[in-house]
Amino acid sequence: MSSGPEELGGQSLFGLVEYKGDGQYVSVEVGGLARALQPVVLYVHGWQPGAYKKPVPDSFVTPKDVYGESRDVAVPWHEAGYRVMCFLWVPFADEIDVATAEKKIWSSGPEGVQRRRRPDGGYDSVPGVGDIGGALLQAYCGLVGEATRVHVVGHSLGCQMVGRLLELLLESSAARLPCRVTLLDPYFTNFAKCYLEGKWTGERVRDAVRRAAERGCAIEQVTSSAVLKNPLSDANTELRSHTASFVLKPKFMKLDYGPGDVDVLVNQHAYARFAYFASFGCGAATAGPADTCVAGLADRTDIEVRRLMASDGFFVQAGGRDRWDPSAFVFDQVRGSESCSRPAMCVQAGRGVACS
Repeated sequence: MSSGPEELGGQSLFGLVEYKGDGQYVSVEVGGLARALQPVVLYVHGWQPGAYKKPVPDSFVTPKDVYGESRDVAVPWHEAGYRVMCFLWVPFADEIDVATAEKKIWSSGPEGVQRRRRPDGGYDSVPGVGDIGGALLQAYCGLVGEATRVHVVGHSLGCQMVGRLLELLLESSAARLPCRVTLLDPYFTNFAKCYLEGKWTGERVRDAVRRAAERGCAIEQVTSSAVLKNPLSDANTELRSHTASFVLKPKFMKLDYGPGDVDVLVNQHAYARFAYFASFGCGAATAGPADTCVAGLADRTDIEVRRLMASDGFFVQAGGRDRWDPSAFVFDQVRGSESCSRPAMCVQAGRGVACS
């Protein structure tokens, strides 16, 4: 039975749902996708502070006051035959401190206990949940792993969810790797973590991405804000070494250097999500000589993504910065001191990747 996001509310915002368009979601039964011979794009959201006040999933519809239109960016994916899935962990991601939500991705308390936000703003301790990344693995294996094609997309802290998923898939034979992975404006806190035996979250994601890339997974990274440019966050620039990396510059979202800039920064952070999904079906993905200039985002083929993963440098938006137009994205290559060194290996399609 379909429902609008406001009707999903409260504690039900945990698990896998399918987005049908026009703001409508349906719950998904175990095995439902395994029987459906369709491609799947699986979206994973990030930190959700204060979500208990308005418990809804991340929207696929652009806010008109920011973009000048209310565009459902999932439409081109539906038209191409994709099932648009969302893994929700809203009541667990609803923490005042982002580091507390981050920890839940990788670990849990005794007997799998996790803290969950209640609709009244309080918290419950829920046993048997385990790490939230593990819950994503279960959903992936049970509902998505047998689809004809799997494209996993994470946003913000959701990129760590995707990194944890890759790590768990690489450590087991539970399911094939996704054919494509997209990391949208990823977020990592700074410093080593006791729950990761002294490693950084960015380090763990970077290692999982590297290993998945070596297995043939096409992996891209799209940034759109300064969310990592502060002392408490890890820029994780070395992640570029294992991805095809693009930097969006939404200049039409202008800072006024006043109180309203908080909203501008939030909109810039969400821009990677709207821009990437909306760019699918624009038919603009091209590359110039020696990849010095490339156009488009989501329309790029997996083979092209893998080729750009092995290129020298990353790509910064040069065209379409002054307006909302997903068909106008043009990127210039940046090399030298601003880019990270690439692995010597040539990234190619490998075995065990969920491609058709």
